[in-house]
Amino acid sequence: MPASQIVLSMPRRQRGFAIMIALIIGTVLLILAVSLYSFVGHQHSGMQTIVNGEVAHFLAEAGINSSIGSVRAAITRNLEGGAGKKLSELLLKPGEFSDICINDLLDPVWNRDLEAFAREVDKDASIRVDVWLRDFTPTETEVSNWADPVARQGFLVIEAVGSYKSSQRRIAVKRQVKVASIAPGPLGKFSLYVGDAARRNEDAFNLIRNDYRGMVTDGPRPLIVYNHATTDAPLEPGNIADILKEEKMPDCWQRRGWVWLGGRRVRLNLCSGAGDLGEIFHFYDVSNPNVFSPIKFATPQSSLPPAFAGPLNLPWDKSNESIRQVSYSFGHSFVLDGFHDRSSRRETEAMYEGNILSAGEKNHYSSKSSILHLFGDARKGFQSRTRVFGQVNAAFIRFANLEVKPEESDAAALFAAANPPPLYLLKSVSEDAYSSSVDIFEVGRRSVGGPLLKAGMLFKSYNEYAQLMSRVVEMPYMESYNSMQDVYDARVGRTFPSSAGVFAGESGSQVTLQRGGHVFYKGLPSAESVAQLLTGRVQIEVDTLSEFWERFLNEQGELELNAVVRIRNPRGLDMQIPAAGRPQPMIVRGGGMIILDSGNLVLRGVTCADANQMLTIVLGGNGSVSFASTQPNHVNLIAPGAELAYGSKFDLFGTLCVGSVYADHRFQGGIARFRPGQDPTAAGYDRYYRVFVDPKDSYWNE
Repeated sequence: MPASQIVLSMPRRQRGFAIMIALIIGTVLLILAVSLYSFVGHQHSGMQTIVNGEVAHFLAEAGINSSIGSVRAAITRNLEGGAGKKLSELLLKPGEFSDICINDLLDPVWNRDLEAFAREVDKDASIRVDVWLRDFTPTETEVSNWADPVARQGFLVIEAVGSYKSSQRRIAVKRQVKVASIAPGPLGKFSLYVGDAARRNEDAFNLIRNDYRGMVTDGPRPLIVYNHATTDAPLEPGNIADILKEEKMPDCWQRRGWVWLGGRRVRLNLCSGAGDLGEIFHFYDVSNPNVFSPIKFATPQSSLPPAFAGPLNLPWDKSNESIRQVSYSFGHSFVLDGFHDRSSRRETEAMYEGNILSAGEKNHYSSKSSILHLFGDARKGFQSRTRVFGQVNAAFIRFANLEVKPEESDAAALFAAANPPPLYLLKSVSEDAYSSSVDIFEVGRRSVGGPLLKAGMLFKSYNEYAQLMSRVVEMPYMESYNSMQDVYDARVGRTFPSSAGVFAGESGSQVTLQRGGHVFYKGLPSAESVAQLLTGRVQIEVDTLSEFWERFLNEQGELELNAVVRIRNPRGLDMQIPAAGRPQPMIVRGGGMIILDSGNLVLRGVTCADANQMLTIVLGGNGSVSFASTQPNHVNLIAPGAELAYGSKFDLFGTLCVGSVYADHRFQGGIARFRPGQDPTAAGYDRYYRVFVDPKDSYWNE
């Protein structure tokens, strides 16, 4: 029987149930068919997406591989600096630094070639390679340590984007970028920084015996520090007219190199004369250094004993003519002179002639001057008016003079006719030898119409006399500076202490370095913290000295760094610059910084190719620094734990920072010259920044 007949023959209820089952089965079969069709479609679409993604990845890889050489070359050209090199200008611009695409700075010709290549692959294909500066953060931000608005690090990113139909892939090649200065931070403002100048004792530097003209007679030679530009500077010579003009300004020390002498009190005996040891503290006219023209300082009336307040009637010295009382007015003045030994013009020791100074002072101070001369020399324009930090005292001979003025005309005429003029020096007397009957007489014991005078007529006690007698006095540096300002200004009626007060004592706790409103540094300078700061700028590390020379000597035998390089030197070998067997001096091109972890440093001569170059050397540990030749050394030397050892006479152009100076009779001395261009408060400091791009790549896929 046919099925239709069977169904029809079924009861009505059964027929409805069968139809429903048939519909369900049909629906299920339809769903299965649609799902199968959809699955096949999606499978095809997914496969197409994967294929498109692979093509996009291939395009991105092709973009990187084909253009990376051109991109690197364009980056290198634009990092070399100079006119139109906008990338260097961008990286060296102070302030915030956001992510930025720098294609416009590099003239991305590679993208035109990549576009043509993509069209050959498929009309729906495209490739683009962009160069980015990303994730830059400042690295030196603490004003108490060093706040450099340019120092930063981040990444130079070469990013290729490949697109095909609806798919896109990115491949990024990243290199770390570090921007740092090769200048020595806050120590760039200092000509000389000695961490503990009195490591042995406060008289450690007072070793040199010199004659009345300032020439060395025996013993060690001096270290002379010029704290400003000089006409004979090797890279940044000064114009004498500008130097002289600046020297007239009371605050000229703000624009000159500073000196730090840390530790306990330091005594610097200062010589006389304008010879080998000439310096700023000549308390006489130095217009002609060969002529001694003493400068007189008057003692204010308020500082004198009561007996000086009005005229006194005293017997005069012409008693062989008549016994007579003459009215005399008295004042007090003195001439400050440096230390000197046996004079070339006199047979006696000039500073002690006539027993003006006591034997006790002679034994205590001797006639030695200082090995350390901070103040340049006596030539106009070379006098380094210097800001000095630390407990620095200068010792001088004070030749005290009793000013005698006869009130009566005939006695005054006798005084005026005397040649040389009458001189009443108050000689040194110990307390035990003092009495009110000590004679005060004209130095040549001439009868010039002056008073017959006993000490008790003017002074009530030894203490009053001792305050005004000839003796060796010690003055803080700033008092000497202020008095010298009076001399320089040709101030009439100079008094002591000076009324000028242009300079204050400096402990160093309030040092501020700023330029254009930006504060680089504020606080107490520490050479150790500066060494840590500079170590944080390391861009390249090598293990040994031989590896360093192999890597950074060019074909001409010149040192070419352009980076901050750390030498671990685990064996603690001595580093000679230039290395043994190399010609002296070594030429530095590109500039840079060397951080030597350990060992001693021996300098045999270093010269920078031009004023835009600089070599800074940081020496770790407690080694020594010495000079092995008289060749010039254009270098900043930051060695806070090291000692400056004796060696050859040297000529250094830059900052000299050491822990101490080994001063003895073998010390040959030298010259340390301040380098004005590295002063962070002055224009031109920006030339010493270096942009370092790490040679290693890291790849990122998206």
